[in-house]
Amino acid sequence: MSRQGGAFDGRRVVVPVTAARRELAERLRALGAVPLEVECIAIEPPADPAPLRAAVERWAAGEYRWVALTSRNAVSSVARTAREAGVDLVASGTPVAAVGDATRRACADIGLDIALMPAQEGAAGLAAAFPPGPGRVLAPLGSLASPALGDGLRAKGWRVDEVEAYRTVDGPGLTSAAREALVDGAADALVLTSASVARSVRRGLGDAAVHPRVTIVAIGASTAAAAADVRLPPALTALRPSHDGILEALATAFEEPM
Repeated sequence: MSRQGGAFDGRRVVVPVTAARRELAERLRALGAVPLEVECIAIEPPADPAPLRAAVERWAAGEYRWVALTSRNAVSSVARTAREAGVDLVASGTPVAAVGDATRRACADIGLDIALMPAQEGAAGLAAAFPPGPGRVLAPLGSLASPALGDGLRAKGWRVDEVEAYRTVDGPGLTSAAREALVDGAADALVLTSASVARSVRRGLGDAAVHPRVTIVAIGASTAAAAADVRLPPALTALRPSHDGILEALATAFEEPM
């Protein structure tokens, strides 16, 4: 993005963060906005780490034709597991597919080159971009992942090892300040980055409605659909399911292009 400030100056945006990741809030703050941070969800290790460790060791040993990575959390989890197991994922030479640019950047941070990225970000888009099988594919996933990737790959003839890489659990949720800002209209926007975040916001609101002046922005189509299901229909959905896409949608909402 080429512009700083302007449309974002003084805008109050309710934005989800986790204990380990506050990048979107930091970018909003750098643009002049006033982020109201809410920890709607928390990321925790898998309930049983043994299957993931075994899968990572198979990856390092070259037993997979492909590895499909669908989130930065999955990348962080496999990297941590590889360090604990003392194995080198890069040296295996296994081709890696990434669901989108944020995941690609996380892979680059640990030295993994990306052999495949879909034109349309998302699990279904990644499955559609894959070549046909046969062979074995590792898919380290979150506990709430949709079946779209595994189902799509199996339909193409692949044998898919879907392994829990992390768990998405409830965080503290809306703060009293964020809830008041959403209900009273003191906030300018609410950002929803996943279905889990949308459900958490609804729990925090109870039966209360978001004030009509608050623009609700969803990161992608699946999040928008989940938000509508819990009475948080987005006014805008990011054209790209990423932080850049969210910022572009907010710029549109604030009526000034970036």
